Amino acid sequence: MSWDIKFKIEDGNSIEKSLTYIPEEVSFYMGEILDKVDVELILNKISLVVAGNKVVHVSGFCGFSEWMKSNYEIPKYTKGVLKAEHDLKYGLAYGIYDEDLPVNVNTKTGWVCIGHPEKQGKAVEFINNCVAVIDDGKFLSLWLKPPSLPKL
Repeated sequence: MSWDIKFKIEDGNSIEKSLTYIPEEVSFYMGEILDKVDVELILNKISLVVAGNKVVHVSGFCGFSEWMKSNYEIPKYTKGVLKAEHDLKYGLAYGIYDEDLPVNVNTKTGWVCIGHPEKQGKAVEFINNCVAVIDDGKFLSLWLKPPSLPKL
C-alpha cells in the first residue's frame, strides 16, 4: 500500500547530528531522538523520523550482508531541510515503498545508498552525512556516510 507522502526540499540549515554504523547490531544509529515525533517513515528497515513535517532523525537496521558493492557516486547536493508533507495518523510508522529497495555501497568513498542511485533528482544533505534524492515529490534514494563501515 502506498501512502500519500510528498517530499520537499527547502533552503535552510541541515541538522547537526552524528551518524554511526554499529556492525554488531547491523544498524545505523544517531543517538536519542530529541524532537516530538509526528510519524516515522520507513525505507527498508531505516526509520526517518518526522517532527513538524521535517525529517530530523535517521536510524535503523541495515544488514551489510545484503549490500552490493558498486562504483556509484553520490550526486551533487546542497545543505537544506527535507520536509515530508503528509496527511498520516500521528504516532504511527509508514512504509515509503511496499518493497525493500536495493542497498549499494561504494567502499572507496564510504557512501551507502538505499534506493536507486542511478535515478536523477534534487539532492539535499538534511542531516550531517545523510543525503536524500527527491524528484517531483518522490523519494528516490537515501545516501548515508558513517565514519566507518564494516569489512565487506
